[in-house]
Amino acid sequence: MPLIDLNPFEFTFAVFALFLGGLVKGTVGLGMKIIVLGLLATIVELPVAITIIILPAVTTNIWQVFGGPPLRETLRRTWSLFAMLCVGIWIGTEILAVSNPAYLAATLGVLLVVYATYALRAPHLPSPGRHETWMSPIFGGLSGLFGGMTGSDVIPGVPYMQTLGLSRAMMIQAMGILFLLGSSMVAISFAYRGILTPEIGLVSALGALPTLGGYYFGAKIRARIPEERFRRLLLFALLFLGIYIVATNLT
Repeated sequence: MPLIDLNPFEFTFAVFALFLGGLVKGTVGLGMKIIVLGLLATIVELPVAITIIILPAVTTNIWQVFGGPPLRETLRRTWSLFAMLCVGIWIGTEILAVSNPAYLAATLGVLLVVYATYALRAPHLPSPGRHETWMSPIFGGLSGLFGGMTGSDVIPGVPYMQTLGLSRAMMIQAMGILFLLGSSMVAISFAYRGILTPEIGLVSALGALPTLGGYYFGAKIRARIPEERFRRLLLFALLFLGIYIVATNLT
């Protein structure tokens, strides 16, 4: 759905969704894509929502990648995961291009519920140990597949990376690489398949403005409120949003 098809309420809602996603990203370091996609999927078809979020996601993750430790150390542990992420995204976007948007939106809703439930419980998952060599590309491919189909590459990549014993700085950088690479691959695949049109690309570029504004204020908020309280409220909101998306797209 191009920008000219948005009524004033929908346009305002889209700007709010992008600002809120940036605000959350600046406050807790992740969650932008899944929040914005969940909200946008209530007013536009999922392929359009995924396209709109591409440039906002890229701009907010560049600093997360290059503002951390040397890339070599992080990539040494995670390169196979990211390589298969790219393959999975290419396959996932092919599925997206030929599938019913309502079913894919419902899949996004399920991922929202899974992600929120997982994060609220925060289970301690075992380290893959000597199995890391073959498990990393599998989890990378699955994250890419879901990312290509729904725009959300959090599950299962981020929970898996948390089991690798990376330092905090490396973990933040690895998440940034995951999100940045995922968004870039989706952009390339969408452009190749004609989903990323110049008109929607312009909307995506303009969408970076409220997202960066939200990110700026989120960074200010981070030092002033208890992060855990904010995180839990956000996760409950995502849980109910996911249930709503599933219910509205399967009825």
